[in-house]
Order: sequence, then structure tokens, then C-alpha cells
Amino acid sequence: MQKSGLQILLPYQRPYIRALIIGTLYALIGAGASAFSPTWLGWAVDALNRNARPSELAWYAVGLMLLSGIVALFRYLLRMLTGDIAAGISYQMSQELFHRLLLFDRETRQAYGTGDLLSRSTSDFIYVWRFYSAGFQMFMHAFFLLFIGAGLMGRTSPQLALMVVGMLTLSIAIQVRLGRVLEHSFVLVQQEIAKLSSFVQEHLNAARMLTAYVQGDAVSRAFRVANENYVNSNLHFVLQSGVISPLPSLVVRIAATIVVFVGGMSIIGGNLTIGEYVQFIVYLGLLNNGAQQITDAYERLLQGSAAAVRIGEVLGRWPKVADPENAPVVKLDGHIRLENVGVWAEDQERWALRHIDLNIPPGTTLGIVGPTGSGKSMLISLLGRIYDPTEGRVTIDGYDLREIKLADLRSTVVYVPQESLLFSMPLRNNIALGIPYVPDPRIFRAMDQARLSNDLSQLPHGLDSVVGERGATLSGGQRQRTAIARALVRDPKVLLLDDALASVDMQTAAEILRELRQQTEGKRSRIIVTQRIATVVDADQIIVLDHGEIVERGSHEELLRLNGFYAEMYYREVEQAKEEMAHVAG
Repeated sequence: MQKSGLQILLPYQRPYIRALIIGTLYALIGAGASAFSPTWLGWAVDALNRNARPSELAWYAVGLMLLSGIVALFRYLLRMLTGDIAAGISYQMSQELFHRLLLFDRETRQAYGTGDLLSRSTSDFIYVWRFYSAGFQMFMHAFFLLFIGAGLMGRTSPQLALMVVGMLTLSIAIQVRLGRVLEHSFVLVQQEIAKLSSFVQEHLNAARMLTAYVQGDAVSRAFRVANENYVNSNLHFVLQSGVISPLPSLVVRIAATIVVFVGGMSIIGGNLTIGEYVQFIVYLGLLNNGAQQITDAYERLLQGSAAAVRIGEVLGRWPKVADPENAPVVKLDGHIRLENVGVWAEDQERWALRHIDLNIPPGTTLGIVGPTGSGKSMLISLLGRIYDPTEGRVTIDGYDLREIKLADLRSTVVYVPQESLLFSMPLRNNIALGIPYVPDPRIFRAMDQARLSNDLSQLPHGLDSVVGERGATLSGGQRQRTAIARALVRDPKVLLLDDALASVDMQTAAEILRELRQQTEGKRSRIIVTQRIATVVDADQIIVLDHGEIVERGSHEELLRLNGFYAEMYYREVEQAKEEMAHVAG
């Protein structure tokens, strides 16, 4: 059963219960002073009618000023307090949401989409913040204002007070009833914002490709449609809100008309003084403001609740890959085994991997080759526990990967994907990402091993050069070598390279692999997924995957003697290299 927005917010507001109680007290004092002002004004009017002395009138004037000062002071204190509460709750929720997003597996992220997650992580928090910062203080002040004001009105004329309060109660009840419609309508608005955000993010990332294929006009038309859908849903919400919001003001105006007539007749009959009549007129204005604040606060409540539900949907999704309970503290050497491992791809309804048995002792190099879609990336993802196997198990030093903490595993096994994601910050920070206080010699050593040191002269500020968003100021090869340096600076026991040398020229790739072998002989295992046979010819063991199964295994020479799939790939690559050399020579 899906939780409501208030149920989701409740755990986050528990640390602020004391602050909420103090805020309620501030609202009570401020509303009490505001509600008592018309009574004090009515007494002043009656004093004028009986020819009061100037000193007495001055006392009434000072009282009104004092009441106004109390209202202003406690409204300010309440606003500051609710601002702190809103900031604290939004901060804690956003921290948990961001941490949860970092732990999500690829399938879960794809189920939502980047744009939708961005919308939930940004615009939805604005409405949660508004609910606590403005909605709470408006609601509490207006509630006490209506309650105290109605009581003071009842002391003067119970009949008129009962009529006004009854009409306002009916109006608010109708608003609450119709609020469910508004909440659903607002959810649709947020969904359209998410779609629009996703559209923009996706097409900005593909800007070069769209320009190359002259798709500017087509994309503009598609964006216009997405934007119109958002505008229409928002307009629908505004129209519904516009029908509901004026109800309290309309009720107060009707009540004012009745009060003018009935109050006037009461004055003529001697049952009501002019001061009391003035009180009622002023109270109607206060009640109108209070009812309008209740309406605004309720709308913020609905928006905040709907936004909290959308955030809660993400917070309620636990990553498939997570730390086990009571995981042991282990020190790993990096001896990896795969025992009859299989992975079922639900989206494709087939086995992505099946019957995989491997033994990878520390300090060895394993090459993984095969055609596109054969399961190479899935296999290497299992070793870093990006995915868990459907059957069988993957162990390191005898421990099932699912039995140890992810932090322990990923400090031992470091994964370098084909797509090297860099951040818009200095090169130094990109290489030392997540490791505080890395000395420069350690960074330079990793850069030397990744053959990145020679590129420093091309950067205007060396290690302090900002590489731009997603590494835009670097070439593809430089980005991949930066990612490799980022992995090496951690000095892992097992290095996973998922086609991480695809954009690096053959000579540099060979130098990097030779450097890795010489510098870490017997210490670090290297597991290399590649489309280039030349990259793995020196590997201790090579496996060939096809349709998710190992079809060949052995050293380079052993696989060539088999004259099978591997040999065919190797000789095809050799022929392509000869043709390229001949083309260059020609």
C-alpha cells in the first residue's frame, strides 16, 4: 500500500518536534494579538462615542501599536523557525535521495529515466520546502486567528458569529473534499515536468549528432509538443485551483453583506453598539485573510504531499545490489572464482551468461573477447558486483561477493568502464576522485602508468586544468587514460578494464598494458574486455564468449592452434591492420 505524503515526511520531521511546538506557540501568540486587535479597536470607537478624554484615546492607540508589534515580531520568529525546519527536512531528504541514486543499479535508473530523477531531485523538493516554510506558518496562524476571532465574535453577537463560522466551515470542508482532485492534477503536472526535463537532457547530450543529421527542426517540433503538454497540464491545474481558491473570499463577502444588514438592524434596536459593529466589520476582514491563508496553506500541503510521494517512491526502492547484514571485516588479496555462474536478462527473456567457470589467481591477466552482445561487459560487471548472478556464485578469496561489504570489495576491485565519465573540475580532482589528500607523487605515478603524463603540456594549467563537463576539453583517448589513472591511484588488487582502451591508439595501449604487467607483477590481477585481439595477446589466459557461454579458453598461442573462433578474429584483425598500413603507404 502506497504511503501518503505526510506519512513519508513524518520520520524527517521527528527531530523538529520541539521546533514545531515552539512554532505553534509563536503562531498562537501572533494570532491572538491579531484577533484581539478588532476588539480593542471597537472599545476605542465606543470610547469616542462617549466623549472619552485624549489620554484615554492615546492609551487605545498605544495598545493598537503594541498589538501590531507583537503580531509582526511573532510572525517574523515563526517564519524564521519554519524556514530552518524546511531547510533541515529538505536537506536530510535530499541527502538520502542522492545516496540512494548512487546505489541504484542500471536497470532501476533506466526504469525512471534521468530526466524524471532530476525532476524528483530538484523541483519536487521546492514544494516540500514551501510546505514547511510557508504552508505550516500560514496554516497555524490562520487556524488560531479563525478560532480566537470566532470566539471573540461570539462574545459580542453569538448569532452573527455562528452564521459566519458556519459558512466558513462549509467552505473549507468543500475545499478539502475537492483537494484530492487538485493533488492528482498536480502529480500530472510534475510528471510532465519530468518528461520535459528528460527530453532536454537527452537531446542536449546528443547535440552534435542531431546537428550532424540536420535534426534541429524535428527536435524543435518535438520539444514544442512536450512543452505544450506541460503547459496544458499546468493550465488544467491552475483552472481547477482557480475554481476552488476563491470560495472562502466569496463566503466572507456574502457574510459581510448579511452582517451589514443584521448588524445595522441590531444597532437601531439597541442590541449592538457602534464599536461592536466596527469589530464585526474588521473581524470579517481578518477572517477573510485567515480563510485565504488556509486556502493557500492547503494548496501547499497538497503540492508538498504530492511531491513527497514522488520522492518517497524513489526512497522506497532499494538497490538490488546492497551490503549484507553483519558482513565480516575482511582483507582481500584478490583471488577470484566464478562457479557455474549464470545471469538471466529479464528484459530480453534470455540467459545473458550461462555455465561460466573461471579461476583468476592474484597477479594474473585474463583477456575476454567475443562478438558484440556475447556477455563480455556483463561478465566483468559481476566481478565488481555491479550485478549479482542469477545462479552460481562469484567469490573472492573464498568469500561470496554477496557476503562482504561493497566498500571492501570495491577498494580491492576497481572497474573502469568503456565510457569514461569525468566531472567539470580540475584534472587532479578527477584522478583523485573520492580520495582525500592524495599527494602529487602518487598522482604522477598513476598518470605515468596510464601514459597521461605527456599530455600535461597540452593543458594550460597542468593538473589544475578544469577538464569541462564530462571531460569535454579532452580527447577520447585522454578521457580513457584519465579514467585508468583514476583507477590506478587507488592501487587496487584487481583491475577491471571494460574496453577501456578502445579510444587509445594501439601503441599507447600496448605501453600501458606492458607498464601494468611490469610494475605490478604478482601483485595485481588485470581483467581486460576488448574488441582488439592485440590488446590481450600477452594475457595469461584468454576466454572467448559467444551467446553468453565460454566457447574457447587458453593462451594466445593455444587458441591460435585451435584454429577456431579466436583465430578467425585474430587473422581478420591482422588483415585489417595490413590494409590500413597499405592505405597509409599508398
